[in-house]
Amino acid sequence: MHRRSFLITLSSLALGSGLTSCQGQNPQILRLLALKNSLPPQLVGEFSKSIQPTNSKVELALEGQFKEILAQLQAWYQTGKAEAKGLKIPLVPPAKSAEYIPNLVSIGDAWLQMAIQEKSIQPIAVKDLTNWGKLESRWHELARRDEQGNSSATGEVWGVPYRWGTTVIIYRRDRLAEANIPIPTDWTDLWNPRLKQRISLLDRSREIIGLTLKKLGYSYNHRDLSQVENLKSTLEKLHQQVKSYSADNYLQPLIMGDTWMAVGWSLDAIDLIQKNPNIGAIVPSSGTAISADLWVQPSLSPKLLSAEKSILCNSNRIKLTQQWLDYCLQPKVSSQISLFTTGTAPLLTSLDSSEILPDIRQNPLILPSKSILDKSEFIYPLSTKSQLQYDRQWQEIRQVKVDTRIT
Repeated sequence: MHRRSFLITLSSLALGSGLTSCQGQNPQILRLLALKNSLPPQLVGEFSKSIQPTNSKVELALEGQFKEILAQLQAWYQTGKAEAKGLKIPLVPPAKSAEYIPNLVSIGDAWLQMAIQEKSIQPIAVKDLTNWGKLESRWHELARRDEQGNSSATGEVWGVPYRWGTTVIIYRRDRLAEANIPIPTDWTDLWNPRLKQRISLLDRSREIIGLTLKKLGYSYNHRDLSQVENLKSTLEKLHQQVKSYSADNYLQPLIMGDTWMAVGWSLDAIDLIQKNPNIGAIVPSSGTAISADLWVQPSLSPKLLSAEKSILCNSNRIKLTQQWLDYCLQPKVSSQISLFTTGTAPLLTSLDSSEILPDIRQNPLILPSKSILDKSEFIYPLSTKSQLQYDRQWQEIRQVKVDTRIT
């Protein structure tokens, strides 16, 4: 993806008159930095019509990768400064550097621990969000962390999820049909001997060891791998099935027909399926990994002058932030996020099926069945001891020599 962040101009979002019309009115600006394609732009325009105070404005900047967003969070915290990156309309009156630091940015839950540990984000006061309590407890648990970023029932809330997806099996309909191989339904299908050297996997230890644990009846977050019978031999057999590992280009071999199945993310699969009728995907019936995008709040840098801190602590700025978070959790907005992005809004797992639009309800990639979701889980941070076990197991498996003969 293209890494350079860019600003969606106010005119393209139909947010009304330009910023220059607010001269002398001291307008409050809600600044958002989100992952590209994770948010329907029209939502920003609709939100701007309802916010208070009425002269408030919204700016949405988009970034191509989460690691780029994380780097900006780190820079803001370390320097207390942010540039007017990509702005096409000058701010009036001239803004101090702190004003350019967004109210909220989006990051993936896999990055949440790092952001907390680096102190580049701060807890969010969800008690003032009217829609927070409507979410299932799983979303609350995801966001509650201690100061080291570990899951904690007594921790503070460090983010508000607004979109999620799952780890899925993606497959070539035509290649499987030609070889008379059934469409996959669960993780165990990856071990089909007829798929030797026909699978591409994510280069992610927690994902691949996790799905293997799931196949063996364990959790993705199992803490002691030494207690899992047959784990090493099962991973070795899966390794023999694999033609390639990649975190970014795992779909390319599938598209080219070099592999017939791939393990990947539903956010990528949904987009690909729309373009290629030969490609399908399933959410494994025994449960899978869930990943989420969350709104997080940048921390106040120790290097900020007190005057600039007052900018970031301005009551109208805080009010706009809370209004936006609550807005993203509304039923109508949740439906739009689920229809116009490749992810699904968290609120939908709380609603009765009759309250969910048919296009969403009838697509199991967008909204898996309750029985599958109940067996699915987030990938949480592990203790140092447990993480070392996963790292060691991953290194050992990847070093096993692959028999490339196709039988």
